[in-house]
Amino acid sequence: MFLFKNFKITYLLLLLTFASCSLGKAPELKANGYVITAEEDGPSEKWAEYLYRHLQKRSKDPKSIILIKGAPKPGPEGYKNIHFEVASDLKNEYCIEHNSERLHIRSRRASTAIWLIYQLIESISAEDNRFSTTDLPPATIAFNDGCHDFDFDYREPHFAENLETDRSPVYGNNNVETDWGLWGHQLFKIAEDFANPETYALVNNQRNANQLCFSSDQLFEGTRNYIVDNYGKGEKDVYRFMIMPADNNLVCTCPLCAELGNTDKTATPAVTDFIRKLAETFPKHQFYTTAYRTTQNAPEYQFSENSGIFFSTINLKKGVTLTEEQKETKKFLEDIKKWRLTSMNMYLWDYGANFDDYLSPIPLLNGLQKQLSFYKKNNIKGVFLNGSGYDYMAFDDVKTYVASALMKDCTIDIEFLVKRFFKKSYPVSGTILANYYINLENSYDAKNKPYNMYGSMQSNLKTYLDAAQFVEFYTQLKNVIPKTKGEEKLKLEKLFTALSYTRLQIAHTLGYNPYGFAKKEGNELKIKSEINDWIASLKNYSAYSDMSSYKETDGSIASYLQEWEKLKTANLKNLLLDDAVAVISEKDEGFEKTTILNDGVPGFETDYHHGWYLNSSKNFRISFSTAQLKGAKTVKLRFLNNEAHGIIPPQKVLFIGNGKTIKTLSVGNNSQKTVQISTDISFGQYESIEISFENKGGAKSIIALDEVQVLN
Repeated sequence: MFLFKNFKITYLLLLLTFASCSLGKAPELKANGYVITAEEDGPSEKWAEYLYRHLQKRSKDPKSIILIKGAPKPGPEGYKNIHFEVASDLKNEYCIEHNSERLHIRSRRASTAIWLIYQLIESISAEDNRFSTTDLPPATIAFNDGCHDFDFDYREPHFAENLETDRSPVYGNNNVETDWGLWGHQLFKIAEDFANPETYALVNNQRNANQLCFSSDQLFEGTRNYIVDNYGKGEKDVYRFMIMPADNNLVCTCPLCAELGNTDKTATPAVTDFIRKLAETFPKHQFYTTAYRTTQNAPEYQFSENSGIFFSTINLKKGVTLTEEQKETKKFLEDIKKWRLTSMNMYLWDYGANFDDYLSPIPLLNGLQKQLSFYKKNNIKGVFLNGSGYDYMAFDDVKTYVASALMKDCTIDIEFLVKRFFKKSYPVSGTILANYYINLENSYDAKNKPYNMYGSMQSNLKTYLDAAQFVEFYTQLKNVIPKTKGEEKLKLEKLFTALSYTRLQIAHTLGYNPYGFAKKEGNELKIKSEINDWIASLKNYSAYSDMSSYKETDGSIASYLQEWEKLKTANLKNLLLDDAVAVISEKDEGFEKTTILNDGVPGFETDYHHGWYLNSSKNFRISFSTAQLKGAKTVKLRFLNNEAHGIIPPQKVLFIGNGKTIKTLSVGNNSQKTVQISTDISFGQYESIEISFENKGGAKSIIALDEVQVLN
């Protein structure tokens, strides 16, 4: 027993030692001073001088940093020589030779050189308190001997912090703002300047401004001129250009596009021909398109070397290990194989957010690590991780930091980096933040369930967000903010503002359950006083330019707060609160439970995720017992009207008592965001009431029903 006990202690100590040295044990960087030298060539000398200037700027003792040009010379005793070299013929991305007196850094390209410089400056400051790097994230590498390559050539976590042009080089990432001449759907902005209808798609024999015609000579000439005027021919600086259709299913079938091979389902032939012509015109620039929607199918010819593809992972499960047994993954690999016959420049347009809720915490990193490993195994060269972009996202700073490291080495220890980041960036509150975020990641990881990229709070609570743990964290955060100061306090106040949206969403979703916004008294809900505090906290969003929305599109926080003000004055009485409303037709995924139909919580008209029961069956029907409704006489129904999302009120509503139709109401056309109907029924005459909704939309239309409200 004694031996076994000592073995466990020794094993634990080894684990702790490993965790504390996850970045590797390197020779000491701290020295009396630093002598900066370089190989005698322009690029090496340029970046050595850059290191010298930035070390001096951050030093309390600038004289202890010496730059020696020309042939390297020894510095004063006790100084460390840092020798810099940029060599495009280096076989690896970077190499390090390090002993007690000399650190030799070799880099293959300038972008890696600048990243290494900031890694080194931060690493020196961690050992030498004469240097200040409070604005830099912690280093993710150790300066020990060895040569290294990155797992991915193109790396971009698309979060607000990485979009800052002075931050992405520090993280060693690509940035759509600096690397691309055209990105996303910016080609449409060029087309707008032409004012020529022939640049737009011919759909059903009519020009449609919602899609482009990629066989159009005017579109090609305008794009060519735009590139020359703004980015040159690539002789000085090389840029990438994204050429992609609009994010819809419209395809141009004009005679020229049809001749190239377009059908009403695929735009690949015309789009890839457009890219072919641009690539031939500008052989030094690079041109890409996406494999997504109307360009999902691969073309039948090979791309040139300066062309490539960003393949969308929209259909893959998110946040879990990918395996070839999954039908989505199997299809993905089959499609990748086809596209590889076209181009070896294969990159992924990946996703790392709940695009219907940027402000609530979502565990990203453990799942990302698993999926990056899978991508690397399948020879993917780069990853664009589509996050919240220019909008604020809870914990986007730590996600940018760790995702940046994972894209260089997807085996790195996530928990170690998370703790390291919070300890430096949040000196007072770091432990609270790290504990919550790590627990969020690990508890979700243990469930092994994919998350919904367009998920409601109801879905979030089922999948990864624990209401009790969040509320405890939210309270801890509120209490620790007054103990902080400076930059830490400003960042925490912003985070708390964002998380107040989460708190309100949990409250709205849970109704009169624990952590909800109300208490139930008989057949009526009474609003808790705390709701005003959460609303007041969220109102601080207006202080932040990147926090006007809580989601990708149509997510105005101002409108959301107005919904809460309306809720505070709403009639929250319903005689059905203690009964059950059954859906007797087919249920949609995620709406297996029907309590939302009589939980007393009004739906918010600004968002179909907020309190609405969705059903897409052709014959949507519900029923409820009238046993407790003998004195009731009125039933009210409210429907959401959001045609852009295929949500359309029913054409007719049939009320059926004891198997016979007792009333039929026409809903009629209405341009308002919601449609409400009300009727009186003698509930005492029937044992149960069934309500049938006649769908007036197409095959894919959805009915969004709010409360089934029964009143005296």
